Amino acid sequence: MSTADASITLHLRAPADAAFPLFDPVNETRWSPDWHPTLLGDARVASGLVFTTEDQHGRAAWLLDRYEPQSHTIRYVAVRTSTLTTIDIAVVPAGPRSSVATVRYRRTALDAHGAAEVAGFAASFPAQGPHWEAAINAALDAVGPP
Repeated sequence: MSTADASITLHLRAPADAAFPLFDPVNETRWSPDWHPTLLGDARVASGLVFTTEDQHGRAAWLLDRYEPQSHTIRYVAVRTSTLTTIDIAVVPAGPRSSVATVRYRRTALDAHGAAEVAGFAASFPAQGPHWEAAINAALDAVGPP
């Protein structure tokens, strides 16, 4: 089956320590109005957390595979009926009051329906960068300087 990689780079108006938490499954709700995770089991934000989401593509089961606040890195694995996706996020300092986040997706089709979704995703995801950057910066601005 097919696989596609896509990434975005976000320039954020806050240090990495302040920006990084906005990428965890709970704090993402502060900037993404369509993000509604249902946490399962121990609902602590830590490696091993399992949660589900539902959107226009259906239900997905997620694993917070790696959560490393000290190095500002996080990795998710999301599974839908037709696709498996890994998402790697790293936030690095870019000055005393700014940081840069890189969000890398790798989506793999598990069947023919997933192959069409993978192709569409690879073409459309990079265009999400400006929206994500504006939404995250608005959430950071609402909190004020660290």
